Amino acid sequence: MKTINSTAALILLFSGGAMAFDLPGLSKDAELKGLPAVSAPSADDAATQQRLAALRAEAQADPDKFVDEHTPAELSMVYGLPPSVGDAIPGRFMINNEAAKKAVVRLTVDLGAQRVTLESPELNKVFKTSTGLAPEHGTPGSGRCFAPDFMEEMHYSSLYNKAPMPNSIFFNGNIAMHATNAEALLGQPASHGCVRLSKADAKTVYEVVKAHGKANASICVTGKTPVK
Repeated sequence: MKTINSTAALILLFSGGAMAFDLPGLSKDAELKGLPAVSAPSADDAATQQRLAALRAEAQADPDKFVDEHTPAELSMVYGLPPSVGDAIPGRFMINNEAAKKAVVRLTVDLGAQRVTLESPELNKVFKTSTGLAPEHGTPGSGRCFAPDFMEEMHYSSLYNKAPMPNSIFFNGNIAMHATNAEALLGQPASHGCVRLSKADAKTVYEVVKAHGKANASICVTGKTPVK
């Protein structure tokens, strides 16, 4: 599993959508000392100060869980993050759309059609997917392209009871494209924000990206999630 400095990772993380996904790599030994003493806009209010103190204690106890379960506003309060911009994470693996088209391996997530298109030297194919269930868990980033961040053949969710996420490819911070056991739901929104594929299709995509290297791959999100 990737190991990165937790403070640096958290400073990079800011999003306009709920952060109820899964982010690997944060150290459980992270300490908040040295981080800026950030206050909410109404910091003079005793209740706000008490809330801030509770959030900081929670973040120090378990950084992974804190990032998974709290909103960007709460992350900003605790870690002094810049204001959120849309539903993507500026500067964190977001790439120019034109540059994305030049990648050797190109993945396009169509939220409206609930399909993932793979374009690569050895394979061009369209797969059924289940993206985030809107409006609460809709997969963010439509209209933007990303470079894959982190890949793991078998990842276990730190939020959803260690749920297995085979052939995970993380992008846009803490969102992953991965295999699912709920294959019967493919073709319609069903996830908490991740991009689900069948076991066979996820393995295919993972192996293609791995073969060419994540630095030579791009993931673009398009369309709008249908709401039932």
